[in-house]
Amino acid sequence: MARAPTPPRTAPAPRSPRKRKATELIVSLDEFASICSVTPETMRKHLADAPADAGWMIERGRRGVGYKIAAAGAVAWWKTRSTAGDADDDARRAAIAEWRVSNMGDGGDDEGFGLTGKERSQEFQAGLAELEYREAIGELARVATIYDETVNAVIELRRQLLRIGPEIRRKFGFDKEVEVAIEDLIAKRLLAFIATLGVDVAPADG
Repeated sequence: MARAPTPPRTAPAPRSPRKRKATELIVSLDEFASICSVTPETMRKHLADAPADAGWMIERGRRGVGYKIAAAGAVAWWKTRSTAGDADDDARRAAIAEWRVSNMGDGGDDEGFGLTGKERSQEFQAGLAELEYREAIGELARVATIYDETVNAVIELRRQLLRIGPEIRRKFGFDKEVEVAIEDLIAKRLLAFIATLGVDVAPADG
């Protein structure tokens, strides 16, 4: 009995492009990564796991062809993915903390132990912004600024004090020895003052 001829295989029909709304925002890989606050390299790895039939994937990137992504749908997908990742991170941090307590006891400094690198960076940036604000309103000052102003004030003070000896000598007609004695006394007291402040002012400055 003769077999019926096998019908020739036909290639699957190409996927027809999805119609887009006129107001729909279409972005590239780099733009989508920027929206989600990750690097393009990181986002490329995540998109490799995206569903093949994702409606928001207008054009999947390949050699010579860039991604075309419907931003609204892609962001919704990213939120569910990143939320799941956060839950995994929370579970991992909790497990590490539990292991630490069970194996090392309650000793040690727990400050910031449960923070991720991103959370630590955000905390640092927030602290830096607070310091800059407090400096702007005059509540804080930089140590270097205070030090420089103190050095300048000490130099000017010494210049003014060392003029006292000659002025007294001229006013009262004293001998040169009196002027020198006054200058020596002022210089000694001034050196003691500089040492107390802890500033670097050489005796010959001024």
